[in-house]
Amino acid sequence: MDVKIYTPRREQSFFTLFKEIFQGFREGRHLAWSLFIRDLKAGNRKSVLGYLWIFLPPFATAAIWIFLNGQKVIAIQITPMKYAAFTLCGTLLWSLFAEAMIKPITRLQSAMPMMAKLNFPREAILLACVYDAAFALVVRLILLVPVLWVMGYPPVWQFIPAALAMFGLAFCGLAIGIFISPLGLLYTDIGRGISIVLPFAMYLTPVIYPLRASEGALAFLQGLNPVTPFLERARSLIGTYDFTLQTDLYVWMLVIIFLLLIGLLSLKISLPIIVERSGS
Repeated sequence: MDVKIYTPRREQSFFTLFKEIFQGFREGRHLAWSLFIRDLKAGNRKSVLGYLWIFLPPFATAAIWIFLNGQKVIAIQITPMKYAAFTLCGTLLWSLFAEAMIKPITRLQSAMPMMAKLNFPREAILLACVYDAAFALVVRLILLVPVLWVMGYPPVWQFIPAALAMFGLAFCGLAIGIFISPLGLLYTDIGRGISIVLPFAMYLTPVIYPLRASEGALAFLQGLNPVTPFLERARSLIGTYDFTLQTDLYVWMLVIIFLLLIGLLSLKISLPIIVERSGS
């Protein structure tokens, strides 16, 4: 039986580490698919509603705000789409981002006992997160397209790039989730803090109200919000209205790619230590 001994490798360059990371993605693709299928079946085994739980929470959130706006409890300014369709798209897109952001930490935490006992490419767990995000996106599209059709937004060719923009939004969530994963695995406070921050962050994102073009604290915070251009791009393609954050989108794409690379590198270096601490 082959024995693999892990020793400190301070002489390794960043190039070598990234080469090992991408090799791990390639070697772990089959395991990642098996993990995805296993967890998908296990997650719905004892559920009556099954896959409906993917979009029931954002539907419920949208229904609350549609009701409040309809009853004049809140006053939402004119939106570029019908308010019901606008809010429904926003909440579904936000939930796609939020789930993708949380997924790396939860998957790595659940796989900690397996990583302590077995030798396999750890990148397979992150690739399984990509499969999770892609599946969540497909399920949302399957529901969103007919619902929007009923609301007066029939499928048009812009729905194709909208799907790509939605995957970009999920990619943004995955990148941020991977970036914070090392700290999230070391300290449970990170995961608990995320559950508090995400609902608050939703209200700093144009999910249930239109983008603020005027100056002010909210407009400033939206400009610093990496989710805003990705979410607004996807919804503008679905609603066929003008998109005004092209420069912000390109800037945040570069920032997100940088965070992803730093996160992958941090996990590559820290994960053996974290697994050892977990096992002890």
